[in-house]
Amino acid sequence: MISIFSSHYSDQKSKRLQEIAASLYQTYNQVELLALRIESVDPQILSQLSGRGFVNRDILETILGNLLELVAPGSHNAVALTKLKSTFRQSLEEMVDQLYAMVVQSFLAVGDADVAEEMSVATTFDFFRRLPKLKERAFWNRFASLKDPAVWDAYLNRKYKKKLDPHDCEFGKSDSLAEVNIRTRIDQSILERNPHSYNRFLAESNFQQAFDYQMQLVMSSYPGWRVQFYHDVAHSLATSSVGSVPLLPRVISELGGRYYQADLHPETQIGDANFFDHTHRGITTGQTGIIGSGCVIYPCTLGGLSVKNQARHPTVGDFVQISTDVGIFGRVDVGNYSVIGANTEIYGLIQVGREVRIGSSVVIGTVKPGATDNRSDPQPGSIHIGDQVRIGDGAVIENSVSSDLIIPHNSTIPTRSYVINDGEGNPKFVS
Repeated sequence: MISIFSSHYSDQKSKRLQEIAASLYQTYNQVELLALRIESVDPQILSQLSGRGFVNRDILETILGNLLELVAPGSHNAVALTKLKSTFRQSLEEMVDQLYAMVVQSFLAVGDADVAEEMSVATTFDFFRRLPKLKERAFWNRFASLKDPAVWDAYLNRKYKKKLDPHDCEFGKSDSLAEVNIRTRIDQSILERNPHSYNRFLAESNFQQAFDYQMQLVMSSYPGWRVQFYHDVAHSLATSSVGSVPLLPRVISELGGRYYQADLHPETQIGDANFFDHTHRGITTGQTGIIGSGCVIYPCTLGGLSVKNQARHPTVGDFVQISTDVGIFGRVDVGNYSVIGANTEIYGLIQVGREVRIGSSVVIGTVKPGATDNRSDPQPGSIHIGDQVRIGDGAVIENSVSSDLIIPHNSTIPTRSYVINDGEGNPKFVS
C-alpha cells in the first residue's frame, strides 16, 4: 500500500504548523482548552487509500466530530484521558493530518495525482486559517438558538421558582416571561455582535445564571448549529481560495443531511447567527441560494425552478423568519426583517420588500398564460411586493401577463384575496 503521508508533506507541515498553532491558540480561553477533546485516528488507517482513493465515511464522521470540538470545545467528544494530546499544538497537528487525508484522497479520486499533494497541503492550511472565523460563526449560531422559547425549559422554571421570591425577579410570576420580547433583545445583541447586552438584560431580572445553562443546552442538544457547522466546513472546502476541493464537500453535505435532515448544498451562501429549528423535519437549500444573518428558519424548501446552470435559487435577507412547510422556488428575493407564514408557497420572479408580513397558506407566483407546455407562451413579468406590505392568510397573488405586477409599499392584501395584474402593473382583486 502507498501512504499518502510523504516526507515532502511532513516537511511542508512542519514549516506551517508552528505559526498557525500559535495564532489559533490565542482564540481559546482556558476553559475551552481544558474541555477540548480530539479523538485520534490510527495513522496507518488514515494514510491508506480507500477504494478508488476516496474518503472512508466512518473516518470522516470522526473528523467532523473533531472539527466540532475545535469550534465548540466540549460539545462532541469523550476521549480517554490517556489518549489526550498533551498540548494544543499536538491536537492541531492531529487535525491537520486528518483533514489533509480527506482532501488529498478527494483529489486522487478524480485523477489529479500530479497536483494532489500540493493542492491538499495548501487547502488544509487555508482551512485552518479560517478556523477563528468558523469558531465565531458557530458561537453566533448557538447564540441565535436562544430565540427558541424552549430554552426556558422545566429545569430553569423549577430552579428559579424555588430559589427566588416572586418580588425579586421579573420572571417570578408565571406570566411575566410571556410579556418580554426576548427575540428582539437577542436580535439587538446580534446586530451589536455583543452577547453581553443579552446577559445584562438577564442580570437586570436577577436571571444571570440562565445564560450559561441555555448555551450549554443548545450546544448539547440542538442540531441546527451543528448542521450549519457541517455546511461551513463543506462551503470552505468548496470555495477555498486555493481551489475547489472535488467530491468531499458534497459528501459532508450528505452526512449533514443524514444526521440532521438539513440538505444544505455546500455552495449555498449562508450568513451566521441563524437559528435553524426542527431540522429533523427537513430544510433544503440549493447551489445558488443565499441566506443572510439573524434568520429563523423552520423546515422548508428553498429550491430552484430552472435546470440551467445559472442563478436559480432564492435569496433570503437578514433577520427573516421562514415558517414551517414553506416552499420558495426560483429567483425569489426576500427582504430583511420579513416573515413568511406556514404552508406558504412562493415561486417565479418575485421581489419581496423589507418588513413584509406574509400570512399562512399564501400562494404568490408568476404563471405562464395558457397551456403550460406551450413553449411559445410569453414569459410573465415579475411580482414586486413593496416594503411593509401585509398579506393575509390564504391570499393568492398571481402574475400571468408580461408586465410586472407592483404591490405598493404599506399595502394590505386581505385574507383569502385573489390578486392578479390588471394589465398595467397594478393589483386587481378578483372575486
